[in-house]
Amino acid sequence: MDMGGRVLKRPNAVLLLLVYCGLSNTVISSLGGLLVPSIARTHHVPVSTAQWVLTVNLLAGVVTTPVLGRLADGCRSRRALLAALVLVVSGSVLAAMAGGLPQLLIGRALQGPACGMLPMTIALAHRHLAPARVPEGIVVLTVAAATGSGISYPLTGLIADCLDYHWAFWFAVAFVAPAVAGVLLILPPDKGPAADRGADAGAPSGFKRADPVGAVLLTAGLACLLLVVSKGSSWGWTSVAALGPLAGSAALIPAWAWWERRAAQPLIRPDLLLLPDVLLANITAVVLGATTFVGYSAIGMLAQVPPGSGYGLGLSVFTAGCVMLPLSAGSQLAGRLTRRLTARMGHHGMLPLGGALVAGANAGLVVHHDRLWHLLLAMLAFGVGSSIIWAVVPTLIHTAVPGDDLGTATSFNHVLRVAGSAIGSAATGAILDAYASSDGFPTEEGYVAVFSVSAISCTAVLLGLLGRVLAERRRAEGSQLPG
Repeated sequence: MDMGGRVLKRPNAVLLLLVYCGLSNTVISSLGGLLVPSIARTHHVPVSTAQWVLTVNLLAGVVTTPVLGRLADGCRSRRALLAALVLVVSGSVLAAMAGGLPQLLIGRALQGPACGMLPMTIALAHRHLAPARVPEGIVVLTVAAATGSGISYPLTGLIADCLDYHWAFWFAVAFVAPAVAGVLLILPPDKGPAADRGADAGAPSGFKRADPVGAVLLTAGLACLLLVVSKGSSWGWTSVAALGPLAGSAALIPAWAWWERRAAQPLIRPDLLLLPDVLLANITAVVLGATTFVGYSAIGMLAQVPPGSGYGLGLSVFTAGCVMLPLSAGSQLAGRLTRRLTARMGHHGMLPLGGALVAGANAGLVVHHDRLWHLLLAMLAFGVGSSIIWAVVPTLIHTAVPGDDLGTATSFNHVLRVAGSAIGSAATGAILDAYASSDGFPTEEGYVAVFSVSAISCTAVLLGLLGRVLAERRRAEGSQLPG
């Protein structure tokens, strides 16, 4: 019996391995938000500069995620997953040994491939699990990733609080390294391309090549945009320094779209982006990706503001990490709700429910953020709302996109989510920097502004999702009318 046969007889082992690989993204992302104040103090830089520890990791994720997604659709998926994990381990080692901020940023950039783990594992689940188990596997992967965030944040905070923030990156090395061994031992070797589409529904359809031109154009365009968002307030929005990158972004992103329509093997087929469910999933990913990330990072920093500021709780890094625990509880609750309510409400109906919870959490933080229970309740709402969204979005794509393009479409959606998170991270740093006080900490008005912008953005998307639900219901009712 070949390796593929053995794997199909032990799907639980494969799914557990994919969940563990997907958790790499959770662990790597948790190394950012809680450590920003410590990194700013250690390296004597403003919070907005230290915030690039988050932004550079997300930007690197934007580069690598579509490439990994394309390779996951081909017959080099195992090697691509191994290469990504090795890069993450190498970046973690470099960051753990960093003596200055530049080396730390390089290490965080090398950790970027962790952002592509979730779409890769979803594509691999589609290939290695039985067809009937694929939807359940997607929900398990997405919910487990969100649940891991609430658990890894306190552990990261404990390490940084009791030792030094560098040890948090050594923890990342210890966590991700076993995933390399797991892929070697459990995941089957790469096969050659399927002889035809009917040979094996889960088999790779052929060699998928990366699109370096598309990746460079997209990365450069997003980098210019993030630079303007993060530094525009300090440079002046009408200054040459700000208008130059803005013009570059305005030229590079359309150039990327033009190239993708003409490339032989683009990062994603343009016709897939026009599918209604894929378009809905992508718009949801970029906006709600930004708003949810703003909530996570801002709450983690807000909890550590000294009480002398008049609004801060003065929590240690570890205790601030414990504030994230309701995120895990909310994610588990969301997993159960998604399975039960989707049959009644449909996938389109679940998205507004998740969006309403995220918008409500941000709106609540605008007026109530000076008590511990305020932050805990907000994190619970973020956990339930965001996990519902991220469990439903891949399922929409899975039902709309052919199997041999699933990894590419899912990875592009994840790119938009990561890009949204990067924009949210840069915007958070820029807003807080604009409201910085003489002691270096942002004023309370800065956090109010952050949560207000996030709430308004999320509400705008929520209205769009509700409009989509109403349109679907009208279409369904019209199809049931006689004649």
